[in-house]
Amino acid sequence: MTSPATDPRAARSREAILAAAWDLLAREGPGAITHQRVAQQAGVGRATIYRHWADPEDLLRDVLYTAKLPFFATPALPLRPWLHAELRQLADELALPAVASLAIALMEQTRSDGAGARPHRHITAITERLAAAFALAVDAGELDTAPDAALAAAHLIGPLVYRTTLQAAPAPDRLLTALIDAVAPRPQPGLAPAPGATAQAG
Repeated sequence: MTSPATDPRAARSREAILAAAWDLLAREGPGAITHQRVAQQAGVGRATIYRHWADPEDLLRDVLYTAKLPFFATPALPLRPWLHAELRQLADELALPAVASLAIALMEQTRSDGAGARPHRHITAITERLAAAFALAVDAGELDTAPDAALAAAHLIGPLVYRTTLQAAPAPDRLLTALIDAVAPRPQPGLAPAPGATAQAG
C-alpha cells in the first residue's frame, strides 16, 4: 500500500493546492486563504485540503515557506552599486500586488506567532546575505567595519515596505541612496591610514 508521503496523486494534489493558494495570496491577500476558496481554485475537495492542512494558517505558512526569495542572493562588489541595484529591484517588485501581498502576509504571520516568534526564513536569509556582502566589502577595504546585518536589513528594507505598501508610492533613487549612505557610508577622504601604518604601530 502506498503511503501518503509517497503517493504521487497526493503529491500532485499538494502541489496544486499550494499553487492555488499562492495565486489567491498574490491576487487577494492572506484573507483569501480559506479551505473553500483554495479548494475551488485548485479543483479539489475541501476534505483533501483538510487532510494536508487542518488550519488555513498552516497552509498560508507553507505557501510562504515555499516562495522563492531572489533578493540579495549573490553578494557582489562594489558594495554600494550592488545594494542600490538590489534595493531598486525590491522596491519595484514591492509595487506589484503579488509581492506586496507576500510582504504583508509575512508580517501578519510573524505577529500572529506571539512573543516567542522567530523571523521567517526569508528574513533570516536576507540578513545572512547582507552579512556576506558586508564581509566582502570589509575584505576589499570598502568598509572599515561590517555593520550589524540585522539592523542594516531593517534600515534598508523597512522604509521601502512603508513607502511602497503603506504609502502606495514609488521609491525614488534618492531614497535608496539615503538608506545606503546610512548603512554603508562613503569613505571620507583623508581619514584612511597611511600604507603600512598599522604594521609600524605594532
